[in-house]
Parts: sequence; structure tokens; C-alpha cells
Amino acid sequence: MTGLIRQSDYENYDYRQFWKDGKRLYEDGAERIAIKKFFRGISQENKVFADLGCGFGRLFEEYSGYGWIIMIDYSLNNLKTARKIILDFLKKEENSHLYCKVLFIAADINNLPLKPGILDACMTVRVVHHLSEPAIFFNEVSRVLKPESLFFLEFANKRNLKNILKFLAGKAAGSPFGREPLQVGDTILDYHPVYIKSLLKDLKFKVLKQLSVSNFRLGYLKKHVGLKTLLFFENLYQNLFSFADLGPSIFLKTEFVRQTGHESDKGNFSGSETGEISSESSSFRNISRGDLSLKDMLQCPGCSGDIFFSGGSLYDALALSGQTKMDDKKLKNAEILCSRCARKYPVKDGVMIFRELN
Repeated sequence: MTGLIRQSDYENYDYRQFWKDGKRLYEDGAERIAIKKFFRGISQENKVFADLGCGFGRLFEEYSGYGWIIMIDYSLNNLKTARKIILDFLKKEENSHLYCKVLFIAADINNLPLKPGILDACMTVRVVHHLSEPAIFFNEVSRVLKPESLFFLEFANKRNLKNILKFLAGKAAGSPFGREPLQVGDTILDYHPVYIKSLLKDLKFKVLKQLSVSNFRLGYLKKHVGLKTLLFFENLYQNLFSFADLGPSIFLKTEFVRQTGHESDKGNFSGSETGEISSESSSFRNISRGDLSLKDMLQCPGCSGDIFFSGGSLYDALALSGQTKMDDKKLKNAEILCSRCARKYPVKDGVMIFRELN
């Protein structure tokens, strides 16, 4: 997540505090309303899902019905927190019906340690506004999604009603109608909906549904109107007026419509030197999701080579299902190795680390 804007530092900041101080209950509820609309009617059993830029796992329960769930974030501290929260969630008796296997991966979302076509669906929320070149990220998403799969994303809307009114009143520095991004502070970029949709269209993503979200994000309303009332009208607004794209956040439900054989299918499933997909690897997309292993899903982000594990059973060490008791010795000794370039990737506190450590 690097570019012209300053990278947000989530290693030295507890991101939970942003949400747990009670000031953003409305935004959290509004986003959950939108996500529930997107997931309604979608079969999740035995499917592979990734939350890209998952933070501390705030939205995990909204997609916990998937068979495999890959939690990816750049911040190791975020992931350690997410792991504790999620494993505690899965151990609750009322969630005993959930059989998801969860991976926690520290990585750059522009260079994912995932094999091509592995994902049945993925989501990114509150991430795009940290990216100076979202097209790079969208292209990487297109690599790891299989054709006809779903990509759910959120971005900060430059052309929101507040910005429009400020512009008309002569109080805005620039026009909200231009396609160039609007920088907010040192770490945030607001994007025009047409610009984001054009990037997605170029990469063969088809927008199936769009929602305008957090439409009543005003300090006065949040202070003087009850949360339930605000969320009632939020739900109503999302249903009736999302076509106007006037909310501060825009959520898109998209389908990846590109056919197999595209140039961005290049990668490595079987360790070929060319990086082209072999007939063996092309059939990977048809493997039963219930039969997948970590080796089927992960690859070296440096060279796209196959990976293998040393130091005992990584599955047991990571306690992927939430049912396995942690074995500290196995966890301490677990290591991920690339069979091609011999890079080594550590595992710390149940998190697989595929990025540079400071």
C-alpha cells in the first residue's frame, strides 16, 4: 500500500480503537447493512474467500459461512488481533455450526501470495482510499479470482453530497466532478465513482450492484438521532437512492467476467520456469474446495514458485479451524519455503508473513 500518499501506520496504532470508541457505530452498522445485501443468496459452503486489507477482522462474521477464509493485511499487529478475535468467535457454542478454515497472512495486497484463480470471492473495505494506484490492486485481484467469481469493494467517494454542496458554496478547493482523486489529509484519497468503475471495466469486472453507504454521516445527526433510527433510514436510502452515488462511501458488487487464457492468467501452479499455466494447473480451478490444501492455494510472492512447510504440521500450528489447540513448539518452528527461489517466510503467532519485516 505505497504510493504518493503517506502509508498509514497500523503497526504502531491499534486499529480497534478507531471502531471501539463508540463514535462509529453508525458507520459500522451502515457497512454491515450493505455487505449483508451483497451476500444475500450467495452459496458460501466449500468456497474460498479472502478479505483483502482485513484489519482486525471487524467484518468476519458477515462472511464466516465460507469454507476457506483468507485474512490478508499488511499489518502483523492487526492480524494477531484478528486471529484472537476470530478464534474466540469460532469457539462460541452458537457458532459451532461453522466449519470454516481460516488463514492469516501478512502481505502486500498488490503482490498477493495466492495462486491464480484460487478465489471464489473476495472483498476489500476501507482500503482503496489508501492506494494511489488502485488499478495495480484491481489487476492483482483479477489474477487470483477465478472467472465468474465475485469481488466486493468499497471506496471513498469524491463526488459525495457534502463535497458538492461545499463546491457550490465556493468553499471547496477543487471540483468534486473531475476524475482525478481528491487527497484528504496525508493518508486518504477520495475517488470519483466513474473513475473506479472505468478501471474495473478495463479489467473485465462487471458491476452487478452499487450502494451508497453511510449517507447520514453527520455529527449532528449521530449525536441527536438514535442509532436504530439512523440505520433504519440508512437501509431505506441504500435501497432507493444508491443510483445517485452521493454517499461518502460507495460499495460495489462486481463479477469477474474474463475468460480463462487471458495474459494475466500467467503464474505458477506447478513450478514451470515460464510461469505459464500448464494443463495440470488450469484444472486447478475445478478441484473440490473441500480437498484443497495450503500448497494448492499459496505461492511465493517473489517468484511465483510452489511453497512447502518445514517444522512440523503447519495446519496444527496455525489452528486453522479454531478447534485445534495451539502447539507453541510447532508454531515456533514452522517456516514456509519456496521450492524455486529458496526464499524463507516465517510464521509468527499463527500469522504467515509474506512481506518484508522491519
